[in-house]
Amino acid sequence: MKKPTFFEFREIFLEEFARLSGKPAREAACTGWSEGLEENVRKSLLESVKNRLSERSEVAYEVNDRLLKAPGTVESAVVQAFHELNTIWLMERINEKIRAKRRQLMEN
Repeated sequence: MKKPTFFEFREIFLEEFARLSGKPAREAACTGWSEGLEENVRKSLLESVKNRLSERSEVAYEVNDRLLKAPGTVESAVVQAFHELNTIWLMERINEKIRAKRRQLMEN
């Protein structure tokens, strides 16, 4: 399971921000996430990033209200979404180890 680096994730996120908002990616740092983008644009952006991640790796996050309504700038939303992605990735790794151990115990 290959997890993207923060910089890879950020690049994808900002590309999608620029595409969906019509603003240059460099404006993300000062654009408000909840106040600067309508909810349907935020949802589309998160879904689009999720889909692009799914194409490149086996790990993705779920679009939820916490991410949709996160306070701060677009840059802050990038950090929060990446944190959620990392949490999900880590939990999947732990679950893989648990399943492998169970299989090993059942075989013995």
